[in-house]
Order: sequence, then C-alpha cells, then structure tokens
Amino acid sequence: MALITDAISSLLGGGDNWDWFEHIHPASFRGVPFAVVSAESVFGRRQAVHEYPYRNTVWVEDLGRGTRKLTIRGFIVHNSLAYDAPDVITQRNSLVAACEAEGAGTLIHPTLGELTVSVPDGGLRVLESVDNGRSFEFTLTLIESGLKVFAITGNTQAASLVQTHWLRTGLMAAPKFIATVKGEIRSVTLTIKTLRNTAAFWGNRVKDTANEVTNLSNVLKSTFGCARYGRYNKGFVGGGVSGSTGTVNRTSDTKNQPGLVMRKMAEAVTRRSDLLAKTATFEGVNSVDAFPGNAKTIIDAVMTFTGSVEEKIRMLETLASYRNATFYATDSEDAIAQSATTLLCVLSAGALAVVAVEYEPSSYDDAILMLNRVCDTLDDVLLMVADAGDDDDYLNLLETRNALVNAYGQKGADLSSLTQVGLSASLPALTLANRLYQNAARGDALVQSVQPRHPAFMPTKFRALRK
Repeated sequence: MALITDAISSLLGGGDNWDWFEHIHPASFRGVPFAVVSAESVFGRRQAVHEYPYRNTVWVEDLGRGTRKLTIRGFIVHNSLAYDAPDVITQRNSLVAACEAEGAGTLIHPTLGELTVSVPDGGLRVLESVDNGRSFEFTLTLIESGLKVFAITGNTQAASLVQTHWLRTGLMAAPKFIATVKGEIRSVTLTIKTLRNTAAFWGNRVKDTANEVTNLSNVLKSTFGCARYGRYNKGFVGGGVSGSTGTVNRTSDTKNQPGLVMRKMAEAVTRRSDLLAKTATFEGVNSVDAFPGNAKTIIDAVMTFTGSVEEKIRMLETLASYRNATFYATDSEDAIAQSATTLLCVLSAGALAVVAVEYEPSSYDDAILMLNRVCDTLDDVLLMVADAGDDDDYLNLLETRNALVNAYGQKGADLSSLTQVGLSASLPALTLANRLYQNAARGDALVQSVQPRHPAFMPTKFRALRK
C-alpha cells in the first residue's frame, strides 16, 4: 500500500521534495496586491474553418496563437495577513484605478508569473455585501497584451520572407505547369503553336511597359536627389529629403554629371535590349519544358530594372492582369492556353509582391493605399488559380501575400498618418512647417509630401503628416 501511495504522490507532484505553495507568486495588478481564490485561463489557436460544397470535410487554416484570456476570482480584505495593504476602501479604489488606467499593465499571476495584460470594458466586477463585512470580493477578466508590432519584427526579415515564398512559388509552379500541359497534349505541333500564341500576347505587354519603365526621364528621376536637382527627383545623387520622415540625405553630388547621365542611359538601353532579346526567345519557344524557364527569366529581368520601384510595380501589375481571351477550337488547346496564362500571372504576381516590399511609403495612408493596390492584384490572381483548382500555387501565392501584409504592417507601424490642413490664405512652406511641426527645417519634407505649384505658395487645403 505504501508503494502505491508513493507512486501516486510522485505522479501528482506530491512528496517532500516539491512544495506546491512555494511556487505560488503573490498576486497583484499594477502593484495593487490582492488574494486569489481561483483562476481560470483560456488557451488555443485562432483558426478559420473553410467549408466547400460537396466535400465532407473542412479545411482548417491556422491563423496563429489565440488570445489568452484570464479570469481571476479573488478578494481584498482589511488588515490582511497574506499581503501588506491599507484599509479595504483604499484597496478597492486603487484596484479600480489600476483597471481604468490607459494601456496595458503588469499582472503577477499566482502560477503563470508576470504577464502584460489589458482590462476590457467591464473586466472588473466588485461585490460588496454586509455578510462579507471588511472584505470585498471581485472577478477580474484580463486579456494578454503585446507590443504594437506584427508577426515579423524586422522589415529586412519581412522582405526576406516574401522573397522566400516567391522563390518557392516559382519553383513549384514550373513542374506543375509542365505536368498539366503534357497531360493535355494531343498534338505536339498544336501545343507549341498555342504556347507561342500565348507568349506573343504576353510578350507584347512586356515590350510596351518596358519602354515606359526604362525611358530617360524615369531613369534620371530615380538617380538624382531633390536637394540639388529639383523636388520631382527621388534619387540620392546630390542629396534629398524624405517626405515621410523628414530624414535628410546628404549624399554628395557628382563631379561628372554628363558622364553619370550617359552611364545611366547606357544601363537603361542595355537592360531594355536584354529584356527584348529574352522576350523574343520566349515568343519563339519550341518546347513545353522551356516555357516556364523563359518566362521566369523575363520576370527576373523586370525586377532588376534601373527604373523606379513605382514604375516596376506598375509594369508587373500590367503583366499579372493579363488574361487570355483567345477562342480555341478544342478543349485541349483551351486548357493549355489557360495553364500558360495561369503560370504567367502567378509568376508576375509573386514578383509584384517582392518589388512592392522595396517601396518606401510616404505616410501610413500611403502604405495602406499601396498595400491594397498590390493585394487587389494578388487576390485576382489567387481567384484565378483557385478556379483552376491549383492548390499548390494557391497556397504558395497566399503565403507570399501574407508575408507582404506583414512587411507593410511593419513599414506602416512607425509612420505618421495624414491629417487635413485648412488655411485661410496661402503661406510659404517654411511658415507652415514651423506652425505644424515647430520645425522650419521640415519645409522641404512638407513640399515633398504636398507637391505644391511653388514652395512659397502652399495650397489652402491639403493633407500632410500628422506629426
């Protein structure tokens, strides 16, 4: 019998070697102590349940760890022997003040230890009665809180995660496309003709948008800074100022401006010629296996263009929005054309997410607008892939989208939002910077943000950074 008792005690944590009371922490919230009668905790994971017609099971999408909710039932008492505290009325008032204070606070839980928590509306319920006398019972509901950051804690890490998902999307989309097309082949000649037809239409879009991205004006605007070469330039040479943060870039000016212009022009022409050559090779594709590789080569060339990020985003948006509306006589030809279109759109959408991570928003509002713009394109492609029943491409592109949202969450977390400014008369940018920010040095940043006709005559109504 003693053997059984010892075994049960060891399983339940009993015995002389471990004392349960020694591991209990004195409970308090924001430094206000109290006694605990019982505590209840809720744990789990957030999940989205997706139901599909004519399918007996559901797909459960994991959305991360769920919110931890705690419920503590305790009491405060006058002249407590368990903790040092003043009279019960003062204790009650201190506890109420702690629960109504703004922001998150520190809770010392009896068994979980120190936690950062927030008190929701109605989270503290105090019971006072004649029967309890100098003791007040209460129920305290708490939610574990965290910092104002997202799942990705570094912008570099977020961009790297987008790049990782994009590479995985490209690697898995190619063999999937090859297997699908080879399964639909009825005639090799007819298949190559269909692929070339799709490549020709998509290649025309590549050529049209490439001419815009690599034009001389856009190349030079992304090279020279606004401090030396005008407020419409967004490069670094000659220095500049950020319209979002007011950070001053003091990059020295070039001593050979004509030489720099000629070099940038040569780079733009060389890259465009290289892209057009790759597009011509793609349009003359002669095998199913070469089709995805040639398409990926064109996408990589677009991503490394010398032009501005905004222009590359616009180009990839155009390529990702391509839809093959050509009528084909047989179902086999139509299936091959749709598979090729899906591959091209998936590659373009993934590259769009990678390029969009490099975009530097001017404000929180600008970050939201760009994120919505890119996500709309990604959602259209996701819908097309889902309609085609391609689960692997859908999941990979969805992961890329989620990583992009996290990256922009990190970008926008530290940016100020925009506010509406109204004036009775036009004022110079320096005067407005001093009035709005108490810093006349932010006049150049204000000009970059508002883009007035002239810095000395700011518009009477505009949106500017709140702080």
